[in-house]
Amino acid sequence: MNTNKIGNGLFELGFNSGWVVSGDEIVLWEHNVPKPSMTKILEASEIWDSKQIASETEAQAKRQALLDKLGITEDEARLLLGGN
Repeated sequence: MNTNKIGNGLFELGFNSGWVVSGDEIVLWEHNVPKPSMTKILEASEIWDSKQIASETEAQAKRQALLDKLGITEDEARLLLGGN
């Protein structure tokens, strides 16, 4: 397990602060409850990843639906918005 997976698992478990991860271990824990097990953190990390993928997929679908409604391509939308 790496730092990002541990962090994402802790976020999913509701621990948004009060901890520090280095490498593959939690080196600082500032909560009144025991640290979750690495198994629980890994499971939560997988849930976090699934939610992120679902959220991005939904956002892409909404963007595409809007482009379709407007009858323009993504490149044309970028031009309209002053992007490259």
